[in-house]
Amino acid sequence: MNLFQHSNHLMNSLYTILKLTGIWWLLNVPYILIGAYLWGAPDVATVHMMGITGLILFPFVAIPATVTTLALARKYIKGYDELPFFKFFWKYYTREYVKSMIFGIINTAVLTVFYLSIRYYAGLSPILATFFYALAIVTPFFFLYVYSFLVDQELPLKAYLSNSMMLLLKYPFNGLLMIFEIFAAAYIMWMVFPPLLLFILPGLVALLSTYFYEKSMRAELKKRQTSQELFTN
Repeated sequence: MNLFQHSNHLMNSLYTILKLTGIWWLLNVPYILIGAYLWGAPDVATVHMMGITGLILFPFVAIPATVTTLALARKYIKGYDELPFFKFFWKYYTREYVKSMIFGIINTAVLTVFYLSIRYYAGLSPILATFFYALAIVTPFFFLYVYSFLVDQELPLKAYLSNSMMLLLKYPFNGLLMIFEIFAAAYIMWMVFPPLLLFILPGLVALLSTYFYEKSMRAELKKRQTSQELFTN
């Protein structure tokens, strides 16, 4: 019976991951078209042009899609197993689009600065180049927390950034474990069957980042409640 329940839960989780991935790709149709065009790109100049186009679209397409997927993943984590994803995704997409776009622009700008810094320091200071390389790796995961805050609470724009940084610094183990599990899952899928990255990874990233965000939030709320009780007593 336990084995049956475990298998059933595993299948439901896989189905949810596939639905989340489907939503993410549905909202990223321009990137599907770019990928198809790159498949038959006639020269390097075309590849560069498509790369620049993808970078320009990033804050306006990829980030709102990611925020919407995180909103739906949060519903699943909260226990809404039968949530009609395709009915509600447009609601979340339109509601958070402007904030998503603003944070997407910030995200893109920060990563661009880190990339240029890596290129600049590559021949001057390997230590600084490595430092900026590490920042470039960590930054997308930091913004996953920002986007998770965005679909969880109504805050001023600056507060999303400061609260996300606070949460990561106070509970670094959760953040590190999230990064490790995402990289480990991506590596396993790449080694077993690379196309799984397209069908599994986006939804899995949404669930994992939401899970660790919620775990850190619960720990923080519990700590604040305990401190308040001690103060009142």
